[in-house]
Amino acid sequence: MNEESYDNETGARRLSMIEFVRTEDPDGADKLEMLLKKQDALKAGNVYGERFTARQFSLVFDPLLKRAFERSRILENLGRNPSSVPQLARDLDLAPNIVFDHIKELARRDRVEIAGYDDRDALYRRKWHDEGR
Repeated sequence: MNEESYDNETGARRLSMIEFVRTEDPDGADKLEMLLKKQDALKAGNVYGERFTARQFSLVFDPLLKRAFERSRILENLGRNPSSVPQLARDLDLAPNIVFDHIKELARRDRVEIAGYDDRDALYRRKWHDEGR
């Protein structure tokens, strides 16, 4: 696989993930898209001659995109029915500590709330904010 086809595949994968994020977090998707559009400028360099390589950009951008994608999957799942962290972890094939970190962030952003308890596990549900749902 040559570098150009790798870049095209990576770009298509990133855009696909951003579009999914947009379904659950339009503002977050806009921020990711804006950063992605700055990639060429970062590669070209600044007034000090500092440049980002494609690898350096990926090391910064891809984890941000992955986390946004995971949070969007959690919101999508919680939009269907309340769920606990362990259940979300199983359903989404993510580590429970990662799901819990996302739940904390989503609660901080007022996107999820506790809907009740199943034994000792909190059941979380998505909060709908003027989204017509």
